[in-house]
Amino acid sequence: MLNCIKKRKVANKFFMVFSFFMLLSVICSNTRAMAAEYGATLNTDRANGVCTYTVTGIDTAVIQEMTLKVTYNDKDGVGSDVSVTSGASLETNNIITALEQKIVLDNTNCVNGTYTGSFSMENLDKYVFEEYSVSFIMGQSTENAEAVVVDAGKCDFTIHENVYKLEVVGNRYDINRTFNFTSNLKDENDIAVPGMNNKIQLIVWREKSDISKAVLCGGERELTGTSKTWENDLSTICNSYNKYNAAIVLVNQYIEKNSIILASTDFQVSLVYSNVGSKKSAPLEKKSSFRVFVGSLNSGLGIDKVKFSIYNKKNELICNKTAERKAGTAYYYADISLKSLDYKLDVYTIKATVTDNVGNKRLLSKTGKVDMRMVRGTMDIQKKASAVCNFKIKDFYIPGNAKNVNFNIYIKKDGKQKFYKKFPGVYTSSSKSYAADMTFAERGNYIAYAYVTTQWGKNVLLNKKPFQIRKSDLGKNGWIYEIYGGREYKLYYKNNKLVTDLTDILGLKKTGNKLYLEVNRAAGCVTAYAYDNDKKAYIIPVKTFTVSVGRDTSSTGTAASLNINTSFTPLGSYSISGNGAATKYTLKPMNEPDGSVVYARWATHIVGNVYFHAIAVGSQSHYALNPSTYNKLGSPASAGCIRMTVADAKWIYDYVSSGSEVKIVAGSSSKPGPLGKARTITVDYSINYDPTDPDVPNSRKKADYSAGHISGYMTKTGKKVGY
Repeated sequence: MLNCIKKRKVANKFFMVFSFFMLLSVICSNTRAMAAEYGATLNTDRANGVCTYTVTGIDTAVIQEMTLKVTYNDKDGVGSDVSVTSGASLETNNIITALEQKIVLDNTNCVNGTYTGSFSMENLDKYVFEEYSVSFIMGQSTENAEAVVVDAGKCDFTIHENVYKLEVVGNRYDINRTFNFTSNLKDENDIAVPGMNNKIQLIVWREKSDISKAVLCGGERELTGTSKTWENDLSTICNSYNKYNAAIVLVNQYIEKNSIILASTDFQVSLVYSNVGSKKSAPLEKKSSFRVFVGSLNSGLGIDKVKFSIYNKKNELICNKTAERKAGTAYYYADISLKSLDYKLDVYTIKATVTDNVGNKRLLSKTGKVDMRMVRGTMDIQKKASAVCNFKIKDFYIPGNAKNVNFNIYIKKDGKQKFYKKFPGVYTSSSKSYAADMTFAERGNYIAYAYVTTQWGKNVLLNKKPFQIRKSDLGKNGWIYEIYGGREYKLYYKNNKLVTDLTDILGLKKTGNKLYLEVNRAAGCVTAYAYDNDKKAYIIPVKTFTVSVGRDTSSTGTAASLNINTSFTPLGSYSISGNGAATKYTLKPMNEPDGSVVYARWATHIVGNVYFHAIAVGSQSHYALNPSTYNKLGSPASAGCIRMTVADAKWIYDYVSSGSEVKIVAGSSSKPGPLGKARTITVDYSINYDPTDPDVPNSRKKADYSAGHISGYMTKTGKKVGY
């Protein structure tokens, strides 16, 4: 009986357990059936950042609330925002709940078992651009009971990557750069960045520095359209030559500053140039200066100024000069005067310092050189015939150009150098040399120094060279007998040059000089001869005069055939006042064939009405000369007298004594005489005086000569100028 009772108790317990499990199975089956009846869908409005959801299959008699749960997977594991330009992170299961919200269900908000609601990005616990998982927990879960969870799907609030591009336009040395922000969205309705009120900014910061130090460029722009452009002067946003980062960052009141970069790039800010150098030119040389320059100089931070510093070979600073910019170019230059270098000839180093618009000063690594040393050139001495040496110096260089070159000659005597002579060099452009000829009268050892006079007035020795003059080099000096025109004459040479006026050599006085005068009618010249005691003849030519004889040079008539209608100078031998008439006149009135009276100065009588005299004038004035008549000297022009310059007529008046022989010959124009034919002076129409007249002031002659009115003149002391 007891066993039966025990068996019945065991059976009852088993039945009870079985019944509990059956009940639990029914309950679970009902619960699963209820869960299977729920449904949820999502619609994401990216433009406004709103997610709308719909939940179906709700029986408010069964459940009266549900819980909205929005989560995302924080791949960084810290729940922070992630730049879309970053590389992908390793996924983790760090699920972050962004929104958890209980929703009370009743017949007012749940119609036909359907509930519709929404949430925006602003509703989320943190404004993060992520892909969110949306689910609903249906009803209240009891302890140890599994909650009914309905998965609604994904809400895409991510920023679509690789949509935007930032490009910097310009060279690394350009101060003005263009920043272009573009997108590759093919559909205008595509929303790359979800949410409202999104704006963008351009920021720039130096590479390897923190983004927190970024500089804002140009303010905020709306994140609309397909492209944005910023034009920037880099000197307002960059402060050094470096590599910089540029980025377009998202601006929204809900996100941290500069936390989301939509696009980025980098660019270089540099200072570039080609070279630092120097230049010389003829115009610069005339100004005693040279040019220093920096070529192709450009700076990404702009150029405020460029300063050149000039150093000597000891690396001592000599001068500074601020550069100028050649308009429209990247060429900066300055002209350095030799005065600023204290005229010291050296090899100088050029350094350039650039100050940009930000205030940075940079000493350029490249330097230039300018060689302002003198080049001494090559000096050559060539002996020519008759004791003449030719001195030449070429291929020399003096900064600032040579003003002139002088040759200083010294002779060595008793072991010492004694100054001998100085004479100027003449420049020849074809050979780019200075040269001069010099005649020597003394043999010996010489040394020639070539000195250049600089533009700043300093005499600098270029070169020197010794040479020797032997007796055989001296050529002609002193008295020499030579043949001319088949006759022997006694001539006087000085330094190998024929002396054509022996007045002082012979020591002639103004009285007692019995000379011989020969008039070469064809040549239009007169030669005065002195007596040679050795040869017993008048063969020493003292002086020659260019004259105008009678117009009729074909006549062979003598003085006997002269009459008022003739115009020839008679051939024959005569003497000064040989006919007993008055010899000389300081001013002689003369009757012209037309009956007029003219006046001749310093007249010396030859024969009949034939005189040596200065060109006759119409009044007793020194300023009544006919310039046309004066310019005919050297050619036939008179009525028979021998016209001369005032100076020549006065010489005959002073030095040729009465009784001196005068011979008038037909002569030859090709053989004027052993002294040749003297040069004449020409005057223009404005001149009414004889330029050799000692009674005309030197100052007037000099002024007319400088003005080109006369080709030469003679001073009161007898010095010839210009002829």
